[in-house]
Amino acid sequence: MPMPDLPNPSLDALELLFAHPLWPRAGMVLRLLFHAGFAWLMFRFGRQIRREAKPPANGYWPNALTLIGGVFFGVLALRQADWQLMGQRNEKFLAFMQRYDRREFNPAHRFRAGRITDRKGRTLAGSRVTEGGIRRVYPYGPVFSHVIGYNHPIYGMTGLEAAGRTRLMRGSLRTRGDLAHLGAALLDREGHTEGPALTSTLDVDLQLTAHTLLEGRRGSVVLMDVRTGDLLALVSRPEFDPNRLHPRLFSGQTEGSPLLNRSLAGLYPPGSVFKVLVAAAALNGGFTGTLDTPADGFTTAPANPKIRDHDYYIARQAGREWRGHGRIGLAEALAKSSNVFFAQLGIRTGAGALTDAMDAAGMLSRFSISERPEATLSQGPARVTALSDARPYGIAQFSIGQGDLLVSPLHIAMITAAVARGGETVFPRIDSAQPVRTGGRLCSEEHAAALRWMLRRAVTEGTGRGAVMPEISVAGKTGTAQTGAGRESHSWFTGFAPSEDPRWAFAVIVEHGGYGSRAAVPVARQLLQTGVAEGWLVP
Repeated sequence: MPMPDLPNPSLDALELLFAHPLWPRAGMVLRLLFHAGFAWLMFRFGRQIRREAKPPANGYWPNALTLIGGVFFGVLALRQADWQLMGQRNEKFLAFMQRYDRREFNPAHRFRAGRITDRKGRTLAGSRVTEGGIRRVYPYGPVFSHVIGYNHPIYGMTGLEAAGRTRLMRGSLRTRGDLAHLGAALLDREGHTEGPALTSTLDVDLQLTAHTLLEGRRGSVVLMDVRTGDLLALVSRPEFDPNRLHPRLFSGQTEGSPLLNRSLAGLYPPGSVFKVLVAAAALNGGFTGTLDTPADGFTTAPANPKIRDHDYYIARQAGREWRGHGRIGLAEALAKSSNVFFAQLGIRTGAGALTDAMDAAGMLSRFSISERPEATLSQGPARVTALSDARPYGIAQFSIGQGDLLVSPLHIAMITAAVARGGETVFPRIDSAQPVRTGGRLCSEEHAAALRWMLRRAVTEGTGRGAVMPEISVAGKTGTAQTGAGRESHSWFTGFAPSEDPRWAFAVIVEHGGYGSRAAVPVARQLLQTGVAEGWLVP
């Protein structure tokens, strides 16, 4: 939601002062007076030291210590001079100065950052020269706020603005021409040389559609190309307007945590969408049989609460008796989202195989979405307690996406994308200039093909029937993740399309939206309809 225009007299007064036309000259005079005063104090201090100095002591060690100290401070001075005078040759140094040295006379700020565009060249972030200096502007306001981030003289930088800072400011310095151009820009106080543009993998139309579909809700939509890992849409709501940042936004007093990028930093219990990974690990382990799913549920010990299917609770609320699913196989268990089945399947698969599957899916370590040296746009690891075969109930909870397990929406999209592309993990990217990166293998191509068929069945015959579309075939898995404290469960839906030749993978979460089929599925369905209408997806 947009930030209200809240008053803050102290900061408003400072902004008026810094924006005044006379401030640059007044600021320079104040700095000169400060340096002159500091030099005078150092001169007086030096004279006083010389008056009170004792005759130097004789001996080898005092002289050696004096020499060592002199060399140390000499090297330190040379290093400082190199940073200050020749730092513009160093990309990391210039990026550091642009990000942390907010003083207006800093030469790094005489560069006007290049544009950030979507994959079709539409501007997502640009620079405007005003009387008060260079201002970063965001044409789409809150729509791209989390993924593009912001660049502000007071609040710093986030998102792709921070991760691509070196390139946006002036690119690399590899030739004499680059250095000459840089030198001219440093001396030119009025020209404001603009850096090169950064083309992202995002698409404005898809981002706008996903953003609108989450109107009035809290949650996230992740949409990626399964072939390249390109992030086509990365939406998190509630959001903020990077054109109108306000201190209240950073004070923790705003409802809904609008600064939180839920797509990457939001950690949620995944519920039944996590069964896709468990199924892949089980297939890798050779599972082909059936399991009994008793109506009263399953547990590993009398002291542990029984794990039951959703149908049990629905029947009980309606005053009916639930007879269970009986003995079923993996495909039917996915379609009916049987917790009783997957709790047993996870224990049979084993802690080691499940941990290996998470690692192959890229969930156990942090990875960068932007490969720049100063990258800050990254995905952290999932939060999970170490699995152990000696604690089977923990594995059972893990296998139905509950217990001590928290994941991000991007994690779930990556699991689904791996299945869609034949079992191999692809790392998401947002900078189109970066190479495609692949990771471990979640499952074999044969098992991935079988799992794609099962997920298609979960849509046509199971809990994901709301995603059936006449235009295109969709495969996917719903999820309903319990949150405790008497609150409504989180609603999940993940999948890919077209199911025969996947191009898109997606993950949708609606916080406290209830059943996945009720809240998350309609969002994904409408997003896929947009993809068909715009020619992205061909039946």
